[in-house]
Amino acid sequence: MSKSFESIEIIDAQIHEPTVGREPDEGIKAQMTLWQVELAREAMDASGVDIALSVTSDPFIELGNERYPGRFPGVHTFFHTHTDLEGEVRRIAAHKDMVAGRCLVGDFMTAVMRPEFEQGVFDIIYKTAEEVGLPLFNSTHGGCKNIGPVAERHPDLTLIVDHIGVAQHPVSPPETMSWGPFEDLLELAKHPNVYVKLCGAPLLSEENYPYEDVWPNLNRMFDAFGYERIMWGSDYTRLRSADLPKGERPRKRGISYSENLNYLLYSDHLTYDQKALVLGGNARRLFDLPPISEDWGPPPMNWAMPR
Repeated sequence: MSKSFESIEIIDAQIHEPTVGREPDEGIKAQMTLWQVELAREAMDASGVDIALSVTSDPFIELGNERYPGRFPGVHTFFHTHTDLEGEVRRIAAHKDMVAGRCLVGDFMTAVMRPEFEQGVFDIIYKTAEEVGLPLFNSTHGGCKNIGPVAERHPDLTLIVDHIGVAQHPVSPPETMSWGPFEDLLELAKHPNVYVKLCGAPLLSEENYPYEDVWPNLNRMFDAFGYERIMWGSDYTRLRSADLPKGERPRKRGISYSENLNYLLYSDHLTYDQKALVLGGNARRLFDLPPISEDWGPPPMNWAMPR
């Protein structure tokens, strides 16, 4: 008897704060963080996602973990303009709700590396993170080849390359979005401390769901890195705003959270055990995440139903 997909723990390695569909009234603006946490939880419940690494503001992470302890592990973005980067890395490493940091080494507006990266401004982040054992996501927007020297200088630092190493729209300019930098990503596989976030591949598809044309490149990535160094991330709020999928639609829907997950979960290209690693097991191991709680929801019917 084959194993059921129901037994796979689904851990999303990247969400941002969702937003409401219309500008909120003044009376609820003070509660926006609560609204965002609950919108994220509802989207996760509706799509079958158990845990989501939250690349969000600290208040979102703290409130999310107060309401649902362990369900929204935090990923703090380190801004290179901070006046005490070493202290900030140490603060995040000691924070009970944080599991990783993120470096914006690529400029998402232009899809080029920030000059501050070449100037060494990020070096103190990498050095301190290695000392305190804090994994770092790296948003390179097509400049992933620059992570190779970092991996060599800091062999005990866990580095994760965001978005399969390529620039992706909607964020980066659409003309920069191609598989070209993917070749640089494959070269990084020789560094054992480099991992990949499998995020946004459907955006590079020329087809509708289930995006079969992305698999030749994804298979090359799995061949290079193996199945133990790749983790799935949705970035669903960004992909939902894409002018996709292709073909006639009654309205622009983007790539839904469920499509974002299910093209992998129900694919014949991966075995059950490979899916269990990529869709949750690797993130659980790498970030030492707490066990799933029965208290996470969904809300009981007697609470959710109108009275």
